Amino acid sequence: MRRKKKTMASPSNNIHYEKRNFRLYEHPWQTLLAVMVTSIFSIGLSGTVIFGLFGLPDTSPTVQFAQAMSYHLLMIFVFAPFVLRLPKGERTFRQYLDDIGLTRIQPFIRFVLLALSCYVILALSQTAASFIYRFSEGLPITWSFVRQVFDLSGDLPPGSTSLLVSFPSIFEEVVFRGIVLTVFLNKYSEFKSIIFSSLGFGLMHLLNLMNGADFVWVMGQVVWAFILGLFYGYVFVRTRSLLPSMIVHYLGNVFIGSLTGYMQSRASIEMQALYGVVFSLGIVPTTLMILWTRFFASRWLPEKDLENHAQYHPIP
Repeated sequence: MRRKKKTMASPSNNIHYEKRNFRLYEHPWQTLLAVMVTSIFSIGLSGTVIFGLFGLPDTSPTVQFAQAMSYHLLMIFVFAPFVLRLPKGERTFRQYLDDIGLTRIQPFIRFVLLALSCYVILALSQTAASFIYRFSEGLPITWSFVRQVFDLSGDLPPGSTSLLVSFPSIFEEVVFRGIVLTVFLNKYSEFKSIIFSSLGFGLMHLLNLMNGADFVWVMGQVVWAFILGLFYGYVFVRTRSLLPSMIVHYLGNVFIGSLTGYMQSRASIEMQALYGVVFSLGIVPTTLMILWTRFFASRWLPEKDLENHAQYHPIP
């Protein structure tokens, strides 16, 4: 038999693979780890400067505010865009701000209304925790008790610094929704991206163990931060803006002490953690806020109002 003659492939037919440099934003899980490590480094750096070099008391609310602001600003405006090159690689600073949703504030009034209405749902869920716990004690729901639960004066000046110390929490939205979630959206579906970024948001609360917080309480924080993160991620993807989640996050931190104060003063740590996961910051408010956001967006946030800022298609 006549054998077929083997032919050598011409150099022009060879496939050449060009070695690419590692791009962190193309690897979401490595990005999540890098963000966590860099955040810890930023916390340590800001703490060293404020508490160490300046010798300021770490128990002062003003100093704690300054530290929280400094490490968030370092992370968001220095390390993320210029060191880690997140969330979309090398970009101009203006493009970076748009990538993370900070410049997308239109339609402003509708975004604010969405945020405030979602916060009402969150606040009512937190008051429900106090009402249900009192009912479980077998005590009557009196008018004086109702006024006590809805009395927000304990979280307002001059008796409280809650308005100040809660403010840096809005930058958690920039990190975990604007940066981390955006990176996951580069590779995964919206559904998976929201879940994965929320997981990172929850795990980040393990750092509270370093401050000597109760283990059960911190585990509760991890769980309800993950659950509530699902709402924050959903509203970010649905609106392409950080504004609604930042408002809800801030108000939720400011007044939770008053709205759940009754239960916190009487319930065990284990019970507080359970109520937090279910009512105060967990399953109930997250489910209701996601449903309300979906309804609100379908009625009052049509595509034509968002298309100038769109980076991703909204969840159907």
